[in-house]
Amino acid sequence: MKNFKKIVALILCLALVVSMTACQTQTTTKQQETSTPAQTEVGNKKEVFEDTISWDAEYDVIVVGYGMAGAATSIQAAEKGAKVLLLEKAPKGEEGGNSKYAGQGFVTVEPENRDEALEYFKRIRGKYNTPEDDVLAAFTDTIITNADWINSLGGNAIVSAKAIGEFRDIEGWDLMNAWGINGKFFDAGAYNFLHSVVEKSDLIDVWYEAPGEQLIQDPETKIVHGVVAGVEGKKYNIRAKNGVVLCTGGFENNQQMIQDYLQLPYGYSKGALYNTGDGIKMAMEVGADLWHMGNIAGPDLNAIDKITGRSYGYAIQGEHPLLSTKFTLGNVIFVGADGTRFIDESVTPGHGFIDFHGMKLRMPVSLPAYCVFDSTAINTTIYHAWGDDKSDEIEQGIIVEAATLDELAEKLELPAGSLTSTVKQYNEYCANGEDIQFGRHEETLNPLNTTGPYYAFEVVPTFTNTQGGPRRDAEGRILDTNGTPIPHLYSAGELGAIWGDIYQGAGNLSECISFGRISGIAAAAAKDDVDQKSVMDGKTPVNFKIKASQTFETSANEYIGVGSGMGGNLTVKVTMDGKKIASVEILSQNETKGISDPAIEKIPSAIVEAQSTEVDTVSGATTTSKAIIQAVTDALSKVKQ
Repeated sequence: MKNFKKIVALILCLALVVSMTACQTQTTTKQQETSTPAQTEVGNKKEVFEDTISWDAEYDVIVVGYGMAGAATSIQAAEKGAKVLLLEKAPKGEEGGNSKYAGQGFVTVEPENRDEALEYFKRIRGKYNTPEDDVLAAFTDTIITNADWINSLGGNAIVSAKAIGEFRDIEGWDLMNAWGINGKFFDAGAYNFLHSVVEKSDLIDVWYEAPGEQLIQDPETKIVHGVVAGVEGKKYNIRAKNGVVLCTGGFENNQQMIQDYLQLPYGYSKGALYNTGDGIKMAMEVGADLWHMGNIAGPDLNAIDKITGRSYGYAIQGEHPLLSTKFTLGNVIFVGADGTRFIDESVTPGHGFIDFHGMKLRMPVSLPAYCVFDSTAINTTIYHAWGDDKSDEIEQGIIVEAATLDELAEKLELPAGSLTSTVKQYNEYCANGEDIQFGRHEETLNPLNTTGPYYAFEVVPTFTNTQGGPRRDAEGRILDTNGTPIPHLYSAGELGAIWGDIYQGAGNLSECISFGRISGIAAAAAKDDVDQKSVMDGKTPVNFKIKASQTFETSANEYIGVGSGMGGNLTVKVTMDGKKIASVEILSQNETKGISDPAIEKIPSAIVEAQSTEVDTVSGATTTSKAIIQAVTDALSKVKQ
C-alpha cells in the first residue's frame, strides 16, 4: 500500500511539473505570436517596422490613380501642407480614367434643401444597406460646398442645370442640380482644370507609367506605411508617413472581374482604358471588406471599337437629348440570341436602370445581341465617329449587310427564320400603333422596310463605370471585414463608390471631389502612431517626376499657342505670311492615339485652307479638334495687328 501511495504521489508530482511546463510553453508561444516581427530585439533596442523596409523615397501622402478623385485628393492634401506623390498607371496624356470622358457635370443641392436631399439619396439606395446613413450625409454636406472649393482654386464653377434627377417618380429628384466649369458640360473642362492645378503644385509629384502594385503594411498594427510602385520593370518601396489614398477607379477593363462580380460573360468600358481593378486587389490583400461589387452604371448596348476596346459612343438607344444619338428611334430593333426582341428600344436606360413593375431594375440583355435595321436607317446617325454612308464600317465587317432577313440571320448565326418572324411581328405592332410586348413609344414605332437590303451590327454591354470596391466610412477610411478602419488607408471616387443601387447622374464626379477632399484632409493629418522622422537620412530618394513642359523657340512671324485637349495641353506653332496663315504645326500633344488622329491630321490644314479658325470639328474627335482650334486662336492673338 505504501508503495502504491508513493507511486500515486510521484505521478501527481510529474503531472504538476508537466502542467507547469505546458503553461510556460503556452505563455512563451503566445508572447512570440503577439510580438511583431518588425519589433525584434537588436541589442537592447527594439526595431520599428519602418526600419525593416529598404525605402526608395518618402512622402507625407501617396495617392494612387490620377483621375478626378486622385487629382482632388492630391490638391486637398497639398493644401494641408502635405508633400504628395501621385502614382499613375497610364502614360502621360492617357491618365484620367473615366473622369475626362465623363459629362463634366457635378451634382449639387441648395443648402436649404440639405435634409430633403439626404432623404432622396436614401431612397435611391433602395432596399440595400449600403452605404450607411452617415456616409450619405458626408456626401450630401460636401456636394453643397464643392463648387466653392473649386472656385477657391481659381476655377469658375457655375450651376447651369436644374432638376436633373433621372427618375422623376422618386421624391426629391427635382432637388438635384449640376454645375460645370464655366457652366459647360461634355468638354473635359473640369478634369483639365484640376489637372492644371496638380501640374502647377510644388507639393505634388506625379509619376506616370508607375502603377501602385502592393500596399506595405505592418502585419501586427495593420498600419499601411506605403506603396510598392512599379517603374520601368523595377519595384520601389515608397513610404507614406501619414496616409495612402486609393483612387484607382473600378474594373471596367478587366474581363475576369466582370465575369466574377457582374455575372456577365463580357462587358466593356465607355471611357477608361486602364481600370483593371488594381486598387480592389491591393485593398483585399491588406484585409479590406468589399461592398456592392455587382453594381454598375450600365449596361447600355453599344458597338465596340476593336482598336481601343471601348464603345464608339455613350448610347444609341432611346431619346435622351444629351446622351443618345437616338438611332433606335428609327427603323431599328434589338434582337437577342434567339433572334427575337428583348427590350423597349425607345427608352434610354437611366445609367442602366429601367422601370420594372414598380421598381428599378438593371436592363436585362440577351447575348449575343444585335442591332438590326434597314436601308432607311443606315442613312441616319448611328455614332458620330462613323462615316455618313457607313461604307467603311461595312467594308471592315463592323456592319453586316444582307439582301434578305433570312440571309442576315444566317450571317449572324441566328436561328433560321427568326429575323423574318420577329420583323413581321414588330411591323404588325407598328401598323396597330401599339407594342404589346415591350411598350415601345407609339411615335417611335417605325416599321422596317419589307424589302432589303438589311443591316446589323453586334451590340455588347457597356457601362460608364463599376461602383463596387473597398468599403469606406464617412471619413474616407477603408474598412476591414470586421468593420474596423485599416490604419492610414483611405479611398475616393469610383473605387468603392457610394452608389449601392440606383445611380444619380453627375454623382460619381461629385463623389470624386467630395471624398477626395475628405480623404485628402484625413490622409494629410500627422499621425501619432508612427515615427514622423525621415527614413531617408543619408539616402538619395528616387523621383520619376516628368520635368516641366519644354519651351519652344520661334523665328520671326512664328507664334506659339496652347489649347486644352483630352490629354492636357496641346501646343501649336502658327507661321504667318503677312496677314495670311502660312502653316499650323502641332508641336506637342498627349491626345489618345487612334481617336485623336483624324483631328490632328485634318484640322491644321483646314484652318490654313479656310484662313480662319471657323472650321468644322472632326466627328469622334471633337475635344481634340476644339483644342487645336483653341491653340491656334491663342497663337493668333499674339500676332501684331
